[in-house]
Amino acid sequence: IDRMGDAKDQVREQAQNLIVKLMDKAAPPMYIWERLAAGFKHKNYRSREGVCLCLIATLNIYGSQPLVLSKLVPHLCTAFGDSNSQVRDAAILAIVEIYRHVGEKVRIDLTKRGIPPGR
Repeated sequence: IDRMGDAKDQVREQAQNLIVKLMDKAAPPMYIWERLAAGFKHKNYRSREGVCLCLIATLNIYGSQPLVLSKLVPHLCTAFGDSNSQVRDAAILAIVEIYRHVGEKVRIDLTKRGIPPGR
């Protein structure tokens, strides 16, 4: 998670690639995500952004089946109010990706969490 917040783009990309490879070779995606969820609260904004981007990559590679998205959506809702605009944008992109995979269920979940429908 710390490497996802590195100042160099290449290091951040390699950290994300390593996490995706771990999901393929070592452990199921949700097992990895149960540990990665702490990254949504990391002190470094690049790490928080990287976790959101890693979720997008996970969804694109594995789809929504191996993930319990209801455990991850609350973290993204918190990221909507992040002090850094890059983290907010990455969280919105992650929710859009979840919506592509799940559909209206995520919109209903967001409404229950107090996110305005227009957003």
